[in-house]
Amino acid sequence: MAMNPSTVSQLLEEMENYDKDKRFMAASDLTQEVTMSNQVLDPHLQKRVCQAFLKQLEDISIDVQGNAVKCLAKIVCKFQEQQIGEVLAKLSQLVLDGKPEVRDIYATCLKGLLSELPSSCSSLACQNVPPKMLHGITSNPSLEVKEECTDVFHDFLKRFGDNRVMQWSDQDNMATSLLNLLKPKQHKSSLRKKVISCIGALSAVLADRQLDTLMRTLLSDVRSASTKAEKQKYIQCISTVSRNVGFRIGQHLKEIAPLFLQIVNQATQEDVSMDGDNEKDHEVVENCLNAFECFVLRCSKEVAPHLDELCCVILNLISYDPNFYDSGDNQDAAMDDGFDEFDDDGLVDSDDDDNSWKVRRAALKVLEAMVKGLPDRLDEIYTKFAQPLITRFNEREESVKLDVFSTFAEMAQAAVIKAQSSTTAALGVGAALTSASSGILEVQRPSPPKERPTAQHLIGVMPNCIVQLNKQMRSKALKTRQGALALLRTLSECVPQHVEPNLPQVKDEIIRAMKETNSSMRLDSLIFIRHLAENFASPDTYRLLAPQLCPLFLSCCADSYYKSIAQALRALGAYVYTLRPTPESVSAELKEMLPVFAVLKGKLVATDIDQEVKESALECLGHLVACTGDLPDFQASIQECLPAFVERIKNEVTRSTAIKSLRTMCISKVRVGTLTSILAAVGSNLSQYLSQNSRAFRQQCLDALVHLIRKYGDSMPNETMMQILGDIVPFITDTDLYITDLCVQIAVQALMTAPQMAPTVIERCVPAVLTVCRSPLLQGSALDSILNFLSRVAKHRDHCPFDKLRQELSNTSVVASSQAQAQRHVIGTLAKGLAAVIGSSAPDVQQASVQHFLESVKQNSGNPAPEAVHQCELSLLALGETGKYSDLSGVPGFCDVLLRQLESQQDEIRLAAALALGYATVGAMSTLLKVLIDNVQQAGSETQGQKKQYLLLTSLREVIAIGVAQRHGTRSLAEHLKPHVPRVLPILSQYADSQEESVRNVVSESLGHLLVVDQDAVLSALTAMVSNRDRESWRMRAAAVASVRFAAAKHCQASTVLPLKDALLTCLGDEELQVRKAALHSVNVVCLSPTCTEILREHTDLIFERIKEDSKQKPEHIREVDLGPFRHKVDDGLPLRKFAYTVSTSLLAAYPEQTASPALIDLVIQGMADNEDVQVICCQLLQDLCSWNFALFRIMGRIGDLVEPFDRCIMRCIKQVQAKQQVGRAMDMLRLYARTLKVVEPIAETNQHKVFVDFVSRIMKDPVFAQVYEHASSGKDSL
Repeated sequence: MAMNPSTVSQLLEEMENYDKDKRFMAASDLTQEVTMSNQVLDPHLQKRVCQAFLKQLEDISIDVQGNAVKCLAKIVCKFQEQQIGEVLAKLSQLVLDGKPEVRDIYATCLKGLLSELPSSCSSLACQNVPPKMLHGITSNPSLEVKEECTDVFHDFLKRFGDNRVMQWSDQDNMATSLLNLLKPKQHKSSLRKKVISCIGALSAVLADRQLDTLMRTLLSDVRSASTKAEKQKYIQCISTVSRNVGFRIGQHLKEIAPLFLQIVNQATQEDVSMDGDNEKDHEVVENCLNAFECFVLRCSKEVAPHLDELCCVILNLISYDPNFYDSGDNQDAAMDDGFDEFDDDGLVDSDDDDNSWKVRRAALKVLEAMVKGLPDRLDEIYTKFAQPLITRFNEREESVKLDVFSTFAEMAQAAVIKAQSSTTAALGVGAALTSASSGILEVQRPSPPKERPTAQHLIGVMPNCIVQLNKQMRSKALKTRQGALALLRTLSECVPQHVEPNLPQVKDEIIRAMKETNSSMRLDSLIFIRHLAENFASPDTYRLLAPQLCPLFLSCCADSYYKSIAQALRALGAYVYTLRPTPESVSAELKEMLPVFAVLKGKLVATDIDQEVKESALECLGHLVACTGDLPDFQASIQECLPAFVERIKNEVTRSTAIKSLRTMCISKVRVGTLTSILAAVGSNLSQYLSQNSRAFRQQCLDALVHLIRKYGDSMPNETMMQILGDIVPFITDTDLYITDLCVQIAVQALMTAPQMAPTVIERCVPAVLTVCRSPLLQGSALDSILNFLSRVAKHRDHCPFDKLRQELSNTSVVASSQAQAQRHVIGTLAKGLAAVIGSSAPDVQQASVQHFLESVKQNSGNPAPEAVHQCELSLLALGETGKYSDLSGVPGFCDVLLRQLESQQDEIRLAAALALGYATVGAMSTLLKVLIDNVQQAGSETQGQKKQYLLLTSLREVIAIGVAQRHGTRSLAEHLKPHVPRVLPILSQYADSQEESVRNVVSESLGHLLVVDQDAVLSALTAMVSNRDRESWRMRAAAVASVRFAAAKHCQASTVLPLKDALLTCLGDEELQVRKAALHSVNVVCLSPTCTEILREHTDLIFERIKEDSKQKPEHIREVDLGPFRHKVDDGLPLRKFAYTVSTSLLAAYPEQTASPALIDLVIQGMADNEDVQVICCQLLQDLCSWNFALFRIMGRIGDLVEPFDRCIMRCIKQVQAKQQVGRAMDMLRLYARTLKVVEPIAETNQHKVFVDFVSRIMKDPVFAQVYEHASSGKDSL
């Protein structure tokens, strides 16, 4: 919008009008005119505008003054830098020597302008504001001027304190000037508070040397303070500085912590004088404890030496109440009376003047910080504080009592590793069915949150905690009852299995809470019952309470507050499982659920209710039908709800929740007969929804169809089944294997439950499935489902002859144009398909097929043509896959054919023969295993047998790997292996020193698997290999160390790997790079192994030190390769560094309490200057680090250090995109950076980390990165 200069001149004239309303409106209109225009005023007009607004700051009208303050800050930002500088200088000068009555207006205007100025004006602000503010602080005699200057300087430091001009300026002078303002005793408290805040803001930008000087000065002042008030202000200042500088204050804790502890002990000793000066003591102690709260959260490592003494102090101070005298008699009466007054057993002196509650509250805050920031000390914290904290439930100050509840809740939350614990979460898409489920559903009930090993002492005091909370819930004070119930709710969420035995004790108060008029009390009581019911262990407890609780649930369903209705419905959905935990145990109290169906029908039919209530009603219906669907008394009620339920499935808003509810009904072990009436409508709708664009919704529909057809496919109309089969075929592709997996499962269920549909299934689905079988992407559960499908199809020989299937699966022409790795994968998949078909066929067909494949191998083995090689490879693998499940050792010539192919001229055939021999040995352990080992030994004795021996070792590796994998299900495989271990070990030990890395990998894998089979024999061999410290024997050490990771990957017991722990840790410091790399790889696997992770917990410091060393770029690892026209640099240390960074992410995942520290930020900053592959791992490491709440306090002060490396990396990628160089790679890296910044940015914003927030704002101005960042925020990025 263009701006008319004449309009501006006219508005300037009106700003001097005698009418205050016109002056006000003219200023507002002029501001809008300038800010909305894209045209810049000429310098002359800019000067006039600024002068007009500055004049209005002295206007007689307060409204005009206030408006001018707001307008000037907005309008000046649109002007040239020269004019901005003049306004800043003018306002700064007016703060110093302007009219006293409007000085606060000038200061407010200047602070508003500083907040509005862009980052580009930081140098301009540094030149004009700080010198004058410091002059006012040091030289002006007026305290009012000093106060306003201090206030402005504080805002300036917050906004532009990181500017380089500030870094170069005389920071010592700034700190000294502010400290001098603290010393005079006559200064008013408002000035003192602003000075302390300003010192805190200044400390955040001070260099280390200046910060060190500041802290030494403050500590000296604390020691030399002559009065309590003086000591208090210096302690408060140190506390403020600690909150601003975070971990940087850690180096001073060796002086601060003992001093503060001494001050606290002196001020709170029992024989305090009754001179009326205790109030100052309490404030001093409070400030000291506030500082300790910060130290514990941000400097956990440095405060560790003082923790024992701090714990003793906190233990005393949480009950510190010098004005309360307890005679030791029974206190229950006081609890029952709600603490409104104390009887003769408890006397309170000068309650109105007592501020000792501040000490208790501050002590509780420190304890809460210890729970949050010291997860590695939880065992000690629970032992010392759990029972004393329960005793403090009788706290007489209500606000402190609520803090006691909050602190205990924090302790309970820290005691568990939270996971999804709701019933609906457990019934989500993809939850695996299991026949071992003991409940009424075919999925395992969700287990309670996993308890940390350190939580045992807290669990031990839980009964006493519940007893005391029950007393608190009888209090007359509403907030006390709310706090106690909120704590009960937290306990039910974290440790429900330990709260449930105490449910009868608190039932009366819970029932009372459900009848409360206070909505939060009702909500908490409903959620409390729901959490317990979801994790019930003793159904009898709930059956006894059902007659009392179920009517209350129904009354809450008629509540006016929608959240109460939703929670009541969810509670009913969880509670019904306690009344029928298994199909056989139907309790008489289940009849209490009959009236619920009428309520549900009303909620399902209503259109004017809250969305949350609709979803809760649908979830509740699913749970109720799953538990009562086969009971005669409930059939009529269920039938009445089904039409409305079908309408909810059709409704776009509620269909997703309704489909979840349908799935819940289908995975029940009881058959709901009434569902047959809606099968056609439901199946048809789910089938139609597959055309929706949302992948998640399509996945949900397919998952529901799988269970619907599995349970009710025999009752589903053929037309509906035809529609479903027709609609799933387009999704059987290799573009989305999970969707393909679900579609194939539907086809399998259709074959099983509706045999009459076999011709349709085979006609429509088999071609699509065979096409996917030829995809190099097929793997995982999709492959398993397809193999199951093919085995089912093979049984319908009338509709799909075996020869046709074999011909289709034997067609290898499609792999001719693929790469070698893709060819091998496709041929392996086709071989598995052939084996699945053969295994489900008649015995005569199986024999004929084996002979066919043997003939095919003989015919094609000498033919070098690609098609012949592929056919030979396919035949060999098909024989091997078939031999896994049936003994083929009796087939004439079988073993000779496989062994002969190990000498083939084609690498593909030799490898296929080796794999086939290993697979076939699994199915014929009693005969072929001895043959295989004999051949391995024989090949080793031959002069030219090394290549053949490697292939035979590959066969042996497959036998061992499959044997160990099936050890739990079929012990005979491992038992067959054990007698042959003494013969195998020397062979493996011999080849552990091979020059070929591929051979050493086979040896390592075999040794790792054998370690699970025969621990003693293999341990002795590995110990001998790893203890050989010769320089030339590094290959043996690397192979031995690598075997540890294969053993851990098989989830072996910790005792299996434990004897090798010391050798593994020693190899982390091996002089040979390859040994260190193998050791890091093994450490990575051991850390993440669910069975072995604990063996390295005590050694995280050592491992992290090795990581820091191996993650550095070293010149000696870089070599130059002469490529003729130019020389190429090769970094041999890059794989080692990548492993080092990968292990750091695993350490953080496995041992977050010990690993999360500012040192990880140093590792990230170092890695961001490394290769892009390392940067990818660093970004993941940073995202993982930010996901741990307790770690945020430790790393908060280091977030600003991430700006420079991210800025450098992002700008490099942006330049590559602009220059169209490696655009794909650069865009991938930009997406990675964007996702990482998206994780860090909210943390920086929450903690007002201006440097990082300004960096994100600046980088977002680039259109390339802005688009990538937007896609990352919306989840649309392609990574």
